[in-house]
Amino acid sequence: MAGGTTVDVGGAGITVTNVMVTTVATLTGSFAIAGSAATGGRAVTVTTADGTSNALTFTVNVPTGIQTFTSGGTFVVPAGVTDITIDASGGQGGGGANGGPAGGRGGQVSARLSVVSGESLTVRVGGQGEAGSGTAGGGANGGGAGGTAQFGNGGGGGGASDVRRGTTALVIAGGGGGSGGQTAFGAAGAGGAGGGPGGGSGATSAAAGGGGGGGGGGQSSGGQAGTDAGMPPSPASAGAIGAGGTGGGGAGFSAFAGGGGGGGGVYGGGGGGAGQNSSGGGGGGGSSFTAAGATGVSHQPGVQSGAGRVVISWGN
Repeated sequence: MAGGTTVDVGGAGITVTNVMVTTVATLTGSFAIAGSAATGGRAVTVTTADGTSNALTFTVNVPTGIQTFTSGGTFVVPAGVTDITIDASGGQGGGGANGGPAGGRGGQVSARLSVVSGESLTVRVGGQGEAGSGTAGGGANGGGAGGTAQFGNGGGGGGASDVRRGTTALVIAGGGGGSGGQTAFGAAGAGGAGGGPGGGSGATSAAAGGGGGGGGGGQSSGGQAGTDAGMPPSPASAGAIGAGGTGGGGAGFSAFAGGGGGGGGVYGGGGGGAGQNSSGGGGGGGSSFTAAGATGVSHQPGVQSGAGRVVISWGN
């Protein structure tokens, strides 16, 4: 109110302050919109000693924004936001030693979900699997380790990226499988693509005595372990919930090349089999997931190179 003049806004959640009458036909004021205010059109009227004006209308819009995560963190839902779009990509698997194929790329999944203004969601970002020429470790968040072996290590599986409400997953993007360690006896198997309701299978080595490819993770079970050639000291293992399997291999003078690790996902891909006096098989890719009630769901397997990421947007 200013000198008997009042400004009224229809509906709740909007407060008018600092009203100043500047001329007989104009005034100014400050409008504060609460996060709980409903969106849509609002009628505004001005009342003076001479009567009430015609109503003017303005629109309260949903806040818009975007936040990108390249490492884990917490997303706090902004005030007034009741749904968000999550675009998550899993990490790529590592390449096998001695010039083995590049690891399978991570999957991408996008979905729109209902949220509560002010709630906190946990974000985890899948790491890229280590190359077989290095440690062959699995990528952060579920990537399986590549098999270590005398004739070359398999690459580690890529980790999954996910967004969770407490312990409940809203979106998970599967990581790609690591590729097998390569030898002069023939090509190693490439890692399977991550993502999709079922991750891609790793390729079997084309060489005689080569390791078999690991299976892709599904919605209710992990990918099968690839077939090892011979009896390596460390056989390939199957994928499990949230984790890729380990590639087959054997340390010391065991005459094996390592298989690639499985990618992480809602269920991880199986580890690739070890090759005996030959090259290793590729690990399977991990699967992606969206929670019940998600809309606008889109899966794109095998598209993410390097480490994963998560992008959350609202008001779009």
